[in-house]
Amino acid sequence: MPAKKSEEIGISVVVPTLNEEKNIGPCLQALREQDFEGGYEVIVADGNSEDKTREIAERLADKVIIEKRRSIAFERNAGAQHAKGKIIVFTDADSCAPKNWLSSVYRIFEDDKELSLVYGPVFFSDTSKEEQWISSFFMPKFMKIMDLLSMHNPIGSNMAIRREVYEKIGGFNTEYITCEDLDLGKRAIKHGKLKYVKHMHTLVSARRVKKWGYARYVGFHLFNGVRYHLTGNASRKYEDVR
Repeated sequence: MPAKKSEEIGISVVVPTLNEEKNIGPCLQALREQDFEGGYEVIVADGNSEDKTREIAERLADKVIIEKRRSIAFERNAGAQHAKGKIIVFTDADSCAPKNWLSSVYRIFEDDKELSLVYGPVFFSDTSKEEQWISSFFMPKFMKIMDLLSMHNPIGSNMAIRREVYEKIGGFNTEYITCEDLDLGKRAIKHGKLKYVKHMHTLVSARRVKKWGYARYVGFHLFNGVRYHLTGNASRKYEDVR
């Protein structure tokens, strides 16, 4: 169980999973080792995995919730329904959070009471040093440009929302297969400010890039994100990569 340094839970971290036995252990271990001084909980929302994901999660998380409807929006909602923290943080099973991640998130919300949702960039964790540098150089610039264009691009593996706002807007729209995170941000802005924070970063696997290649990966996400902002529509196909 993650160590609790106070009785009150300030943050609930929701991690959706599906057959992630190779990644969920390091992800949860990084969440256990956060330097956040307040109380926090880690909730794994599992899409009825068929491997050892839940077995591993039960040793490292506070709660493991089963959601048989296999969709990341359904899974995130299932986990968030059990959240007790005043801030709900979302990340993915193939992520690895820096030690100060939760304390940074909490401080951002404490410093600006008008914020409804914050998000930051993600950098690759399992590539060459050159590719890691590229992701850490270009990702913040892309996200800042989208921010300046008022096309907020929150990423589901590194975003946080006040629980009261999350509940007001009804959580993630389960009609979306992709861009469900962008849609959450678009609705959250009606209840407070959205903010992109460059230093609020986390690490994620580049497994989809390795399978798709950079051209397809960048092209898909760029086109799909702009398409959502302009039309409200998003791709209904997003293959599993394990």
